[in-house]
Amino acid sequence: MKNTTKLLLGALLVAIIFNSCKKSDSNSPTGTSMKFTSNGAAVSFNSCVAISATVGNTSEVLITGINITNAKPGASSFEVELTHDINTLKAGQTYPVASSFSQLDASTLYYFTNASDVFNTQTGNAQGTVSITEVTSTSIKGTFSGKLFAENDFTGTTVLYTITNGSFTAKRGN
Repeated sequence: MKNTTKLLLGALLVAIIFNSCKKSDSNSPTGTSMKFTSNGAAVSFNSCVAISATVGNTSEVLITGINITNAKPGASSFEVELTHDINTLKAGQTYPVASSFSQLDASTLYYFTNASDVFNTQTGNAQGTVSITEVTSTSIKGTFSGKLFAENDFTGTTVLYTITNGSFTAKRGN
């Protein structure tokens, strides 16, 4: 019985992953994705999801791009974090990169280049912006750009990644 339950849960997970990128008709968006230019090189992820979270008393929106291949996530990913309630997001809203921790209506960008290295915007040298271009009950679209630093470079002394031309189409997860 336990093996059957595990098998069914595994099959359900695979179905959810494949369904999240499924096109509903020829007029729908091409699915979820995240694309940007990093130091002049094109980067793209074939899956993107937006979820809500609460940290302390602060509402956040986490928009994550990742490559899914054969139902398995890749090692690299990119995350756009907004300190804003997902239920009040609207097209036309713009979120500057945070210049202080937990700054409301601000953004933070994270680039996980592999399973152990992360680069992000820093409050000591806040450079970048995220703009929401479309919000529906099932998806969120937007654009982003920014300067990323080493995880422990809190003053933002050395720019390691310049992110430009960023865009995402994310499926709302919750």
